Amino acid sequence: MIRASVRLTLECDNRCVFCGQDGLDRSGDVDIEAELRRARSVTDAVTFVGGEPALDPHLVEHVARARALGFRRVGVQTNGRRIADGALVEPLARAGLTDMHLSIHGHDAAAHDYHTGASGSFERSLATLAAARAARIDVVVTSVLTRSSFRIMAEIAQLLAGRGVNAWLVEVARTAGRAADARDRVVPRLALAMPFALHALDVAARAGMPAWIRGAPSCLLGPFARRAITDVPRAFASACAGCDARPSCAGVDLEYLARFGGDELTRRAPVEPDAEHAELRAMFVGVGELAPRAATPLRTRVELPMLGKVKPAVAEVSSRANKRSGDALREILPALFEPKKP
Repeated sequence: MIRASVRLTLECDNRCVFCGQDGLDRSGDVDIEAELRRARSVTDAVTFVGGEPALDPHLVEHVARARALGFRRVGVQTNGRRIADGALVEPLARAGLTDMHLSIHGHDAAAHDYHTGASGSFERSLATLAAARAARIDVVVTSVLTRSSFRIMAEIAQLLAGRGVNAWLVEVARTAGRAADARDRVVPRLALAMPFALHALDVAARAGMPAWIRGAPSCLLGPFARRAITDVPRAFASACAGCDARPSCAGVDLEYLARFGGDELTRRAPVEPDAEHAELRAMFVGVGELAPRAATPLRTRVELPMLGKVKPAVAEVSSRANKRSGDALREILPALFEPKKP
């Protein structure tokens, strides 16, 4: 299923630590009518994206215009802050909004607000989620996988499933924009993060909430490779040469390879993507254009911390969940620690 996206603005009222748009040129006007007509020529589903689309004072009118042009599904990608503050859910629903793509990056205020750089954003996002579900608007949620959040992904899955979210996406942080400027604070080593992410996907599945992951290489996804969204072009390590799964694999960021190498990447057999819930999956339209990379791969190598130690986060979330390491892995993957039988 094809779903188009129409950008309304690059302005945003959050300051997310992983923002890949920070640094994009914000000048110039967009002809929304022309963009909608162009999108309608190829699909009947569209999502308004940003920045933060709710900062556009004409958002309700844009939704109504999209429905008038014949779009069957009209969504908005939002952090939920302005929609909650401005009581916009009911006007949007009356205008014909069918779905909402929220971003929630923690299971509590401390974790979420750290990632968004906006105090109180967690409670407002949850208020928007509740109002949208009450208005019978479908809601899907993206959570960005970062160095500070990978250990709490299962808790996020439990929170969202309990609040009636229709589907969930784990999005691996991309090394662009603000995330490139502070990559050691933001971008996790995938070999460490993936077991927690996959455990979270399993939690979502057990709760009956469809879930996917985007931006992770197929070889690290195990049985969840069918749940990968691979519409993001990436780079590959030398170990990937000749891999049968490469044509449909997301690979990794080029800067990730420069920072960590590709030791955890390996060949694997191709996996047929999951074809279930195509309409829900199509709602995860992505962020679109990313800011230019702040550092070249060569510069990334030069800037490696001494002795391989990453720079500590200045305000990283402090929680008991974030301090777990071996014990957490033992809890979610007990088979790794069971003694081998002779």
